[in-house]
Amino acid sequence: MLPGYASKETPNGIPGYEPDRRALEAASRITRSFALRKDPLRHILPIDAIYLMGSVGTIAYSDKSDLDIWICHEPKLTEPQLQLLQQKSDAIERWALELDLEVHFFLVNPDRFRAGEVTALSEESSGSAQHNLLLEEFYRTGLLVEGNPPLWWLIPPEQEANYEIYAEELKRKRFAHARGHIDFGGLSWVPAEEFVGAALWQIYKGIDSPYKSVLKLMLLESYAADYPHFDLLAMRFKRAIYVGEKSADKLDPYLMMLRKVEEFLTRREDSERLGIARRAFYFKVDEKLSQERGRDASWQRELLTELAQEWGWRKPELLQLDNRKNWKVQRVTEEQRALHDALITSYRFISEFARINAGDSLISARDRSIIGRKLFSAFDRKPGKVERIN
Repeated sequence: MLPGYASKETPNGIPGYEPDRRALEAASRITRSFALRKDPLRHILPIDAIYLMGSVGTIAYSDKSDLDIWICHEPKLTEPQLQLLQQKSDAIERWALELDLEVHFFLVNPDRFRAGEVTALSEESSGSAQHNLLLEEFYRTGLLVEGNPPLWWLIPPEQEANYEIYAEELKRKRFAHARGHIDFGGLSWVPAEEFVGAALWQIYKGIDSPYKSVLKLMLLESYAADYPHFDLLAMRFKRAIYVGEKSADKLDPYLMMLRKVEEFLTRREDSERLGIARRAFYFKVDEKLSQERGRDASWQRELLTELAQEWGWRKPELLQLDNRKNWKVQRVTEEQRALHDALITSYRFISEFARINAGDSLISARDRSIIGRKLFSAFDRKPGKVERIN
């Protein structure tokens, strides 16, 4: 009777997890006959950890945001077990929709992920387009819900290039138990070939969510501009933690992304795209600063107010941005062209970077074909074509 039930054989159990009183009460509200049954003889639990990834807990999270959840499972699970786990995940996704929650589950085999294996391209998965860059995003935005933490956090920033050696030393000296952490690998290098796939993926997503993608694409461009001395945000995050930074605002992953993009565009004296980046961030936060809130203002609103003041935005600019749903067609068309131009400018920069620095693209022929067809239909301009205004 609980949401997501697939079979008694469905893999279940997370290291260190004991449902608290609130969780038990919640289960009892769904079905009064619920009773927790424990198996004291089980030593190996099949779910290593559950992580939330993305904007949750950041300034960019709103009631319109979706939830991306990684279910990291024991590598030895059989295909039938994985199918049952997938059935359970799909059922919970459908149940969440009844609560007006958009949830996406990803089954992750840590061993295969570390080896670079990825799923096929879908609306929510980047397929073969990227691996290290996805890992970089995971390390700076991933929240441990339950289970084992990443081993990566135990490796000091200055030892990142020696990740494998340092990790083995920690295990050998028993500072880190092999079953007490999940090892996704280090971040000492990102292949140049990955940037093209990641850029294509962001443009693919940008057709439906242009503001969200343009900011991430500019971040990729800033990474490529630093090549071969990458200044990855995950490493900035880690260094800040290791020197004792405690300000939640300074450690906010989305604000860190904006700051990195601002640094890059300011260096290039690209004021037009800098404006687009700030608008994209403002719309993502989804707080209308032109409307008074009084004493119930959220911490997101307070932080965004400080940013707007820093950017020199006054009441007229805020009123125009907050009235976006009522923009006239000409204003919408101008904004869409600016967004498309910004997306294409970033992609051309990364393509040229890859032509000089990269070998064969890491993106598969199948995924490249899917992305190519969607990009062609969205961006190709022909006489008589009626353009879709998003």
